[in-house]
Parts: sequence; C-alpha cells; structure tokens
Amino acid sequence: MSSWLGSLWGGSSSSSLPYNIEPTAAISSQAFGQHGWAVHNATKKTDGSEATAFQANKAELAKTPARRPASIADARYTSSSGLTQLIPALHHYHRIKRLIHPRILRAHATIDTDYPDESKPSPGLDNLEKSAATGTLIIVTEKSTPLNDWLENLNPHTSQANAAAISWGVYNIVEALTFLHTQAKLAHGMLCPEAVFVTPSGDFKLGGFDLITPVGSDGAQTGPTPHFRQYEGAVCPAEFRSPERVGGRYDLLQSGSPIHAMDCYSLAVLIEYVYTHPNSGTSGVPTPLKKALLRMKNDSPKLRPRLAPLLKCPVFDNPYVKAELFLDEVMSKPVEEKIMFLQSLPDVLNRGVLTENVAIHKILPLLVMGLQSTAKNEQAMAQDVNRRETLATIPLLFQIAESYLANSPELFARHVTPLVPTLFAINDRGVRGAILQKISLLESQMDKSSINASVFEPMCSGFTDSSGPLRELTLKSTVVLVPKLNPTNLEKLTRYLVRMQADPEASIRTNTVIFIGKIAPNLTEMSRQKLILPAFTRAMKDPFTPCRLSALRAVISCKEYFSQRDVADKVLPSVVPYTLDAANDVRSEAFGVVDALLVGLREESQKMSKEEQDRISAATCGLGNESIGGGASNGGAAASASGSGYLSGLSSWMTAETDLPPPPASSSVSGSPAVGGVSQ
Repeated sequence: MSSWLGSLWGGSSSSSLPYNIEPTAAISSQAFGQHGWAVHNATKKTDGSEATAFQANKAELAKTPARRPASIADARYTSSSGLTQLIPALHHYHRIKRLIHPRILRAHATIDTDYPDESKPSPGLDNLEKSAATGTLIIVTEKSTPLNDWLENLNPHTSQANAAAISWGVYNIVEALTFLHTQAKLAHGMLCPEAVFVTPSGDFKLGGFDLITPVGSDGAQTGPTPHFRQYEGAVCPAEFRSPERVGGRYDLLQSGSPIHAMDCYSLAVLIEYVYTHPNSGTSGVPTPLKKALLRMKNDSPKLRPRLAPLLKCPVFDNPYVKAELFLDEVMSKPVEEKIMFLQSLPDVLNRGVLTENVAIHKILPLLVMGLQSTAKNEQAMAQDVNRRETLATIPLLFQIAESYLANSPELFARHVTPLVPTLFAINDRGVRGAILQKISLLESQMDKSSINASVFEPMCSGFTDSSGPLRELTLKSTVVLVPKLNPTNLEKLTRYLVRMQADPEASIRTNTVIFIGKIAPNLTEMSRQKLILPAFTRAMKDPFTPCRLSALRAVISCKEYFSQRDVADKVLPSVVPYTLDAANDVRSEAFGVVDALLVGLREESQKMSKEEQDRISAATCGLGNESIGGGASNGGAAASASGSGYLSGLSSWMTAETDLPPPPASSSVSGSPAVGGVSQ
C-alpha cells in the first residue's frame, strides 16, 4: 500500500524531488572520469536557485567495467574479478548523504528509484551487493563543476588571479581532508581531479566517495575495508595512489600507519597537477610548497605529515585567501568587525582582489541574507549597531548589482528585486537616502509593475518627510521613474508636486518647477493643462530669484504644449510683468521669453490672415472683388484689390458713389431768371 502511494505521488522518480532536472545531460555518463554519473543542470522548484544533479542508471553501471588497471598489481583486483561501476557508485551514493561539512560537496536531495520510500528499505552500505539494479540513482548537490572543466576554462594570461584562486582551492581540500581524518576518522582513498568539484564562487568541494574507508585497527573500525581493497585499484588513477597501495601492501596501512597517510600522498600529486596545468598560467608549484610536497610523498606511510599544519604555509598568506576566510566566518564575527569588513569590501572589489564570481555567488547572498534577517526586525533596527551594519551593507549591495548584475537581469531579479520592498520598509533616513541614490539602477533593471508597486508607492512617504534634504532627494530621484509610472501614480505625483511648490525650502520649490518642466512630455494632455501653466505662474511669483528664473526657463522648454491663444491670453500676461523684475537675471530671461513667444504669435497671425484670404477666394470662385458693382472705375478696382474684408469693401463702395456723373440740365430757357427770382 505504501509503495503504491509512493508511486502515485511520483515517489519513484525524479519528479518527487523538490528540484527540476534538465533532461539533457551537461556531461555524459560515458565521459572520462565520470564513473557512470551523468551531470545535469537543475533548479529548485520553490525559488529557482541553481543546483547540479548527478544521475546514474544502475543497469548501465552493472554492465560497465570499472577503470582498466594500470599495472600488473592492479590486475589482481580488477579485470580478473569482472568488477563494474555499480558497487562504487552505490558506496558514493550512501556516503555523500551522511558527510556534511562546508568543504564537502553538499547533497541537497537523493533518491534511489528502486527504494523510493520506507516500505522497501535499501540494503545499505553493508550489503551493497544485494541492492536492486533496475532503477536510477539521483543526487542533487549545490551548483558545481568538475575540477578538470574548471581548469580548462581558466585564462592562462591571468596568472596572478589563477594562483590566488588555486591557493584557495587547495586550502579548501586540506580542510576537507582534515575533517575526514580527525573527526570522521575516515580516509578518502580516491583523492584525484575526478573527486574535486568547484562551485560558482570558486570554492573547491570534496566528492567522489567511492572508496572512503576507516584505516587501522581502532576498535570497531578497522581498515582498509574489503570494499576498498577490492575496488581501489579499479577506481583510483594509478598516479594518485601511494606506493603501498600500488603494491597491494595494505598491511602497512592497517598496522600503525596514520589515517592521513594515503590521502597525504594523493594530495601532493593533486597539488602538482593543479599548479602545472597549462591553463593555470603559473610557473609550477610555488617554492614554499615544494619542500612540503617532498615530505608528503615520502615512501614510508608513517613519515608523511599531518595535513592541518600545511595551512600555515606562506603560499596561503595572501589577500584573496584572507578575504575568503573572513567571508566564510563573517556571520559569527563580532558586529564591529563585520562592519569594518563590509566597509572595506568595496575597495577590495575595485582593486580586483576578489573576483566577479566571488562577488555574485558568495558576497551577494550573504548580504541579502543579512538584510532579510535584520531589516524585517524593527526591534533589531532600533539598535544602533544593526543600523550601522545595514548602512554598510546597502552601498556594497548596490555596487555589486551595478558592477556585475547590470547585464544579468535574471540574477538581479533573483537577488535584488525581492529585497527592494524590505529596504523601503526600513524607517531610517540614512537607509532611505542610500536607496534613493541608486534609484536609476532599480529603474533600469525592474519592470513597470515592480517600479509602481515596490518602488514608487513606498518612496512617496519621502515627499512629506520632515527632513528637507530627504524631501529634495526624493524629488530628484523620482524623475527617472516617471516614464514607467502608470496613470494613477502619475496623478498622485502631480498632487505631491503642487504641494511641494509651497515647501518652506526654497531649493525644493525651485527643483519642483524644474521637475515639472522635465516630466511634461510624459503627462496626458489634461494633466498638462491642469498642472504646468498654474505651476509656472505660481513659481514666477516666488520670492526666491532662482525659482523665478527656473519658472521662466520652464515656460520656454514647454512652449510647445501651450496653444497660441493661451500664449496670448495667459502666458504672456504672466511673463511680461517680470521684464521689470528687481533681479537683472530675471528681467533678461523674461525678455527672452517674450521675444520667443512673440515669434510664435506673429506666425500664428500671418497664418490667420492667409486662411482668411483663402476663405474669401474660395467664396468668390477666385474672381476677387473686381466684379462687384459692374461699372466701377479703375480707382475703385484698385482700392478693392488693395484691401480686404468689410472695411475694404466699404471703401470701394464709397469711392464708386462719389464718381457718379452729374444729373442732366433743366428745360428752362437760357438766360431766363431762376424760379422765384426777382427781375432787376
């Protein structure tokens, strides 16, 4: 019944894991050194964080021979017994789940599809031969890449950076082996490039637990184990095996040899391998390490040194390793030390001491985690030391985002965007100011809906803050957001702008009118009519001279949004009085505005005249006024042609009346007296 339920819920396949695994392998299971494990990219279902999935088909493992022997001694333990890859893979599968340490490859999730639930328990390490061989082994780990691939991608021309990164990687492996030897009481047994993985941040992680074994005869744990003796010649490359292993002298390891003996030898060979790789760009093993490597490769297991003292070698005393070590321990450091370190990191990054990968994949997650735990806690933010830590964190956060995430929207959206509402929720002017100074970065990386909901809405409180500098910074920062604001927030912004024109700070009133002039193209026609001219008129009456100057200049920059009728009726009457302003700069600017506006008015007047002539011409079919009155004299025609409109027509009519001929003479006899006349 339980098995049926497991199958119903996808418990017998990778779908039951909290990770999405890409079907196509990034590295084939048949590739050299993979030991039957295919490497797939994976992402966590809840937050999309990256991971790596190792998959091995047990049926294929059971058919694939283990590595061919490199010597006659190895042949006794490999080809003659027909060893396959299955048992070492199962050994690694069961071991990696139990080993947890910062320097060991961390397994987030595992599944053996032959044993998906408790109803059918796996045989375990003691009975690997009894395990079913029909399903698939899946191990999901932190994001990583094999060491050989990492080395192949190094730039040989950056030798100094490569040397620092390699020294840090060797430091990691030494710490991992020290943990196995001193705390887990185990020897790795397969230390070679195939057992080392590199995270995106450059940390080396120890994996490949195909052969891990106790060593010696300490009570219940004796070793090397039969499994180790049977498979180590088939799995581990010959050059990484100590002389006693190559010769099959396991009695030397079991009787009195220290637990670190065989790993010490393998580590020396691995260090030489890494430093002499063609892409490392280094000139071989650093001098301070050479003497130590000779001791580590001593033919006698008892004379090989413990690994922990190797960490004191001068090759590890460099700024890169020191910074990495502090980053690993930063969460447990005293707050004052942490603040000093955070304040120094911007310079460390600028000088290239730490790489881009370290900044993105190690420093950035630490900053985000610290802000999420502190910023959301009002009581914690009330303490001055936490406030100072937050103020040291935010500039570093934005420096990394601006320098390394500007071209990676996915990483910005994953790490920074979810943090923005939390940052704006912090009730601290210093924090708010630090955010507002980087508002252009948020605008360039966040989408329109996020800008409106997560940025503009919370930052509006700055318009009404009691601090003048914060009100002014809020105003200046909002300019870049205007093109992405929705109509509702634009309307809300205009109300704040009207309010800020009455601000007691003269500089804020001045910047407000400049702001209005800049955002005019983004406003609707109705909003422009309601806002810009009243705002400019109000600003021209301001007693602060720069405010009046800014208002006049804003009028010119926005003249295209005024109709010529508004220019004549409203704008010019508002501007003309300032041609006699007490300030010379204002008078000069006012005359310039008047002159510029008059140019437009003249053009509009000429346009009106032309339109009127065109209407008359259209109404008279192009005959003009010459045909009016029929017998009009030449003088009347000329008068008509020279004028237009009603007055022109009237003048033509009057001229025609005065030029009429006199009336005919009366019929009375010539020389007779006039009617009513008295004869003399």
